[in-house]
Amino acid sequence: MRLAFLFPLALLAACSSEKPADDTLVTLDGADGASHVPAPVVTGPAAPQSGLQAVDAEGSKLEPLLSSAISAAGMDSAACKFSPAKGALPVMVASKTGGKGIISVAGRQIDVAPSGAVAATGGSFAAQGVILMVSASGKDSAGSAASMQVSDTDGPAFTYQDGYWACN
Repeated sequence: MRLAFLFPLALLAACSSEKPADDTLVTLDGADGASHVPAPVVTGPAAPQSGLQAVDAEGSKLEPLLSSAISAAGMDSAACKFSPAKGALPVMVASKTGGKGIISVAGRQIDVAPSGAVAATGGSFAAQGVILMVSASGKDSAGSAASMQVSDTDGPAFTYQDGYWACN
């Protein structure tokens, strides 16, 4: 008799069992982990940053320099300035006499050093993994059309084509 009672129960359990739903991760704060991306696993020490990332897939990361930053760097006079367009704020300023320049990336002012003379025809500059090369016609004493190539040491580059270079 017991067997007659247990057999239908076993059949009922076998027929009504559904596949279990996929497990979801529930965190201590009660959030459902199914929609979260797992954190990457770090297997060693973080790679040291070799320099400044001034270029990415979308272009140059140079930011405009305000007159207060230029004044604080002591480059109000005897300086050359590169702007992305005539009348725009400069993204690089370099002293003609002091051997230094400045750029701004990610809200940080970065000193750049010229690798030669800074003149009305341009110059080249370097800092923390970034290289800047300005080429200008230098025909007008008030400034001239120019281009500037910004390159990271790991390869990416961006060129300002229709820029303006002026020296005072």
